[in-house]
Amino acid sequence: MARERFDVVCIGGALVGSAIAHALSENPDFDGTVCVVERDQTYDKCSSSRAQNSIREQFSTPPNIKLSQYGMEFFQNFHEHTHVNGESPALNFVGRGYLFLAKDDMKLANMKANQVIQHANGADVQVLDHDELTKRYPLMDCSDLIGGCLGTMKEGTVDAWSLLQGFRQRAIANGVVYKQGEVVSIQRDGARVRSVTLATGEVIDVGDVVNSSGPRAQKTAEMVGLDVPVEPRSRSSFVFSCRTELEHHMPLVITPDNVHFRPDQQHYVCGTQPDDDVAVDYDDWELRPNEFEDKIWPVLATYVPMFDRVSVVSSWGGQYAFNTLDHNAILGPGSEVENFHFANGFSGHGMQQSPGVGRAISELITYGEYRTLDLTALSYHRVERNEPYLETAVI
Repeated sequence: MARERFDVVCIGGALVGSAIAHALSENPDFDGTVCVVERDQTYDKCSSSRAQNSIREQFSTPPNIKLSQYGMEFFQNFHEHTHVNGESPALNFVGRGYLFLAKDDMKLANMKANQVIQHANGADVQVLDHDELTKRYPLMDCSDLIGGCLGTMKEGTVDAWSLLQGFRQRAIANGVVYKQGEVVSIQRDGARVRSVTLATGEVIDVGDVVNSSGPRAQKTAEMVGLDVPVEPRSRSSFVFSCRTELEHHMPLVITPDNVHFRPDQQHYVCGTQPDDDVAVDYDDWELRPNEFEDKIWPVLATYVPMFDRVSVVSSWGGQYAFNTLDHNAILGPGSEVENFHFANGFSGHGMQQSPGVGRAISELITYGEYRTLDLTALSYHRVERNEPYLETAVI
């Protein structure tokens, strides 16, 4: 069998890999070929398939704010960006806003400091004091709270499966090739990657390679002799019903206890960080069922007394591709291998950042520079220097 060659190969074809393939295929200045290699084209074991898939402007660093704003605009024009012969998936965006709660002065001061950065970058958020919280959300017990920060209805949730299918179907219509398979080795010649080898033995010659492997980012990086501070972390999600119907609008709420919840049609979705938040096995996608009763439910009932009588109706396990250096995305090539591009470490923000990251990596490959969003602060070079660019607003 003759060896194939592609100008760009994305290793990992979930949201980030497909967003990059989509953006390359849409760029009129890129005239190369693109291949996306994905281990599991059912996408059952990928982060976005098992996440809660929300988007917000409330970050502490300008690149993350700008990435979300780019994503919001992309979602508003989703049909135009992804339709094939006039047909596109239903994205089902629901705007509800994010509400971060604070019960100590340090947390509130951090929110106010972030608000300055957010406003400087065009984000529409407001810090609320105790009285404003109590008036606006009468169903919440705000007695222990001193304030919070609220975003607008531009913040909300989308159907990540539809987003993935939109990227994928338009990319394929534009000529992108999807291969089901697992990359098991990458052949490097000095400062350049030359080819990738699949588990089947197939060898693909390459111009550029993108590491879009999600929680498996380190495993892929090791194939070219590099390290990336990304590890799989367990995250469990729960859907619960409340026996008492809540009559007031409720945004996505993030409590000071790191428990978050939001309405979802007639039910509610919630989650938290495990107490023992450490790396798990790449194949560990198991639900941690005790988290709801032991950690989440007591917090729910504290802030919304009507949540003292709830029932779990659904639950599932998932993974975050967690950046242990600074909780931020790691993008672009390093100094050692010039055509191996990182698109990793999103720490739970991959869905909302995928449109902007797709555009950014496509520009790096096409032009050698960013032209739409300046994401230089998120480069792999900071990993080489061990210089964190810390994101503090992590859920």
